[in-house]
Amino acid sequence: MTNKDVIAVLSSIADLLQLQGADPFRVRSYQRAVDTVRGLSDDLNAVLARDELQTLPGIGAALAAKIAELLTTGAMGYHRELLAEVPSGLVQMLEVPELGPKTARRLCDELGLETIDAVEAAARAGRIRGLKGFGEKSETKLLANIALWRQGRERVLCAEALAAAEPLLAAVSAARGVSQASLAGSLRRGRDTVKDIDILVAAADGSAASAAFVAHPSVDAVVVCGPTKANVRLAAGLNADLRVVPPASWGAALQYFTGSQAHNIALRARARERGLTLNEYSVRRLADESVVAGASEEEVYAALGLPWIPPELREDRGEIGAAERGELPRLVTVDDLRGDLHVHSRWSDGLDTITDLAQAAAARGDAYLAICDHSKSLIVGHGLDEQRVRAQRADIAAAQAAVPGVRVLHGTEVDILSDGRLDLDLDLLAQLDVVVASVHMALGQDSAKMTARLVRAIESGVVDILGHPTGRKTTRREPYTFDFETVVDAAVAHGVALEINAAPERLDLDDTLARRARRRGALLCINTDAHAINQLPHRRFGVTQARRAWLGPDAILNAWPLDRLTAWLEKRD
Repeated sequence: MTNKDVIAVLSSIADLLQLQGADPFRVRSYQRAVDTVRGLSDDLNAVLARDELQTLPGIGAALAAKIAELLTTGAMGYHRELLAEVPSGLVQMLEVPELGPKTARRLCDELGLETIDAVEAAARAGRIRGLKGFGEKSETKLLANIALWRQGRERVLCAEALAAAEPLLAAVSAARGVSQASLAGSLRRGRDTVKDIDILVAAADGSAASAAFVAHPSVDAVVVCGPTKANVRLAAGLNADLRVVPPASWGAALQYFTGSQAHNIALRARARERGLTLNEYSVRRLADESVVAGASEEEVYAALGLPWIPPELREDRGEIGAAERGELPRLVTVDDLRGDLHVHSRWSDGLDTITDLAQAAAARGDAYLAICDHSKSLIVGHGLDEQRVRAQRADIAAAQAAVPGVRVLHGTEVDILSDGRLDLDLDLLAQLDVVVASVHMALGQDSAKMTARLVRAIESGVVDILGHPTGRKTTRREPYTFDFETVVDAAVAHGVALEINAAPERLDLDDTLARRARRRGALLCINTDAHAINQLPHRRFGVTQARRAWLGPDAILNAWPLDRLTAWLEKRD
């Protein structure tokens, strides 16, 4: 059993208890345990071997015994008991965005609805709007969320797909006879969600690579297995494809199987204009079928009169024309980032101390780190009021003394209230090093109200960064509605950066909006919004979004060196 398996069981228990109407403190104890395990860098099996489960925050003797049972036997009796008491369809209803346990129980108790299909049918028939607290608008929203849930079952987060794909890639890369191996498809292009995993291998004989692929421990079922092609179903629920090509066709095949379809169609048209044909095997002359290129992507693009185009840009959004004009941007990389300007500590809902976070930043080679805990309105996030923000200064100073190699900045993620006011005193906010302002509540406001709300916060004069600007949660929650251009223009006018939140479930701004924002002159900032040390590497996902948005390091606030960053922050005081 892995940490992820334990998280899944503990989360399920919390959901089952809520469906049963259990004591909220019991529910919260399991939710807290989930937070603890999610932020744990150590393997729980190793913690159990050291008899240290009870030393973990929020893990008492009873819960430690249940986790030990799960780790040693692969199951937990208490979890099985709860599952037997609650209809499975009712449990699945909790997967629908914004459909919480209380609503699920009401739909079951008052309308007899125990499956998502039944809820969807009832909503389409107008039956749900008759319940107290519901109406036509909420019924329509419920249908939209069910559609979003169905979409999420078809596609998974890029981070989840990578976690499944990278061990497979390592296994086939090490197989006998493999000269090159790479991810392909939408995963290589960095799409925020993917439908399946594509892996490409170059080998004269692909038998060993195919055998390593289908024998991987993550494989649940083998669909096809041959020397040039294999397909499996992973235990994680994803399909994965392996293709093996001769080394002479590596570049052509990698280009072809990376896509996108629109990019490939445009390239094939360009090839025809030049008397060439392009497919997954090679670039050839139409006149005599002679091979022009194929062994590397660089030579494939060169045969078409183009420089190599980074995979993240291959979406037919002007990249071919830019390449032809020599105007492809120098894209930001993970190594360009000098720090993180939005991280949570144990002071609010993070799992680690400020000193531990600073030490982790130092280990990554960062120059600075901004501690931005939640403000008081976010009660579920243990938000800080003015008094606690002031008290936190001593902890910031202690961390700075303990880790002198990293500049520890004192910040906050202040809530933008429903009318656009900020959740903390403006004079106090003006004294902080970094202020990230975010919306966490009243997400259903109409476009005009939300636009005015965001603009008012930006115009406050104390905000440095607008956090996760659209409020979306990939596959879980649609963005709230507002006039994007108006908000971006306000941010540009008042010197406020827009966040690319790198948390895999957010990736907000997304690539298209980040590119639109930059075209209007906005400054962007790639932050992890980490709530634990093991989430700091999530910056890679934010960088991928920035690359898909055509952004270079100069457009990214936290790619700047410390002196330039502090000058920008001080200029705002």
